[in-house]
Amino acid sequence: MLTAEKNKSIAETGRGTPCGALMRRYWQPAALVEELDTFRPVKRARLLGEDLVLFRDPAGRYGLMTIAR
Repeated sequence: MLTAEKNKSIAETGRGTPCGALMRRYWQPAALVEELDTFRPVKRARLLGEDLVLFRDPAGRYGLMTIAR
């Protein structure tokens, strides 16, 4: 059985956590392309403990930004 401290170190994925640092080294799926095929191609998402905004610009390029707090 894991201690609470060990469990926290491998389960929490927020900024500044060991598991979060590991997961941020790899691609993470955030949405499907079809989800941004609307009149206003903007979508909110929460990934690895962070609030994000996905968008498609007028040139058709996709982007991802964090939401400032």
